[in-house]
Amino acid sequence: MVSDFLEGFRVLGFDLETTGFNPRQDRVVQFALVGSDSDGSKLSMQSLVNPGCRIPVESSNVHGIFDEDVIDAESFGGHLDSICEMIEGSIIVGHNVVAFDWRFLEMECMRIGRGVPSPLALVDTLELARTLAIPGGHRLGVLCERFGISLERSHSADADAGATLLLLWKFMVTFPERFEGAPRDVLDSISHRPE
Repeated sequence: MVSDFLEGFRVLGFDLETTGFNPRQDRVVQFALVGSDSDGSKLSMQSLVNPGCRIPVESSNVHGIFDEDVIDAESFGGHLDSICEMIEGSIIVGHNVVAFDWRFLEMECMRIGRGVPSPLALVDTLELARTLAIPGGHRLGVLCERFGISLERSHSADADAGATLLLLWKFMVTFPERFEGAPRDVLDSISHRPE
């Protein structure tokens, strides 16, 4: 990353693929956390998830995950300890992470009766694209194309999670003046604190 404001933090791209768009009714079928630890070492955790229900064909047609792919996969609860350990105290970066992915994580935790992990901050590249007034569409694929980021497996959780990290880096390179200042101040200006 070009900016000092991320140095010394665990920074993870986060993405979920789901059975639909409603976190109260739909379930997670894949998750990914990819990035680097506070010492710069690479981190990656991803898995298919058995949602405990059928995956609608219209959702499978988007992310390519079908019922037979997850039949032997673990439930979300089986992954939650590892997910929480990765997220706790991290800077989480995602595209539409505040309104979508984080809401699903909250609901999955609620169903299991567990507390939601506490990241240091949530950085949403969709919100950043809007704040930076980037012209054109703001879908992840559109922004990746605009900024020259290869996204060959769009709607695969690990590919999308990695793409959000690259997109944040491209934003920092293209708009360096928006990322200047004390690291905590910069982070506060571009992120959310989970409720």
